[in-house]
Amino acid sequence: VICQRKIRMGNVGDGGWEICDDLKVRPKRPCIVYSFGINYDFSFDDDVARLYGCHVYSFDPSMEKMETSNRSVLSSHVHFYKIGLSGQTVTLDQGWNLYTLSDIRSRLGHQNAVIDVIKMDIEASEWDALPQMVSSGQLENVRQLLLEYHVVDTSHEYLLPRLKSIQAVERLGFRKFLVHKNEHCVEYFVKYPVPRTHCYEVHYLRG
Repeated sequence: VICQRKIRMGNVGDGGWEICDDLKVRPKRPCIVYSFGINYDFSFDDDVARLYGCHVYSFDPSMEKMETSNRSVLSSHVHFYKIGLSGQTVTLDQGWNLYTLSDIRSRLGHQNAVIDVIKMDIEASEWDALPQMVSSGQLENVRQLLLEYHVVDTSHEYLLPRLKSIQAVERLGFRKFLVHKNEHCVEYFVKYPVPRTHCYEVHYLRG
């Protein structure tokens, strides 16, 4: 689908994402944004809060140096939670607490709220999370979905379920308005003439 006006939120390099700013789909107050995968880079979250006035809920279980809190120094609208997203609610061996999108929305009181944007860069955990997000109906009232797909194998057994997950997202009415190959995931393959990437940033609008 065509987005006439895309605005990059966050860093120009790795960490930034494009939001479609067309009049009919841009976030408008009061607005809610979920940002999964931070790695100490809040540039996307801070820009969204500043430009649109949204409350941004930021999630990352791997950030040992941060505790759950409002980032009041930079923005009272950015709220950090040291939890992650997965297809089930579970605590991993390293102590990371992962939740389904259903449980996260319930914890925050957003069960029936419109989520203007979900951004996900969760290092291949999207393949566990997406089937539950689709089957639970939690994407039905999401307007923009910004995903980084991580593809690290080329076998039929690996690719088929992941292709089905992508198809399931698109069957919900999400249409691509931007696809970007992340140059920070470059790989070189024997007998292939040019470098490739295993990280694909795909930006969707709900049609």
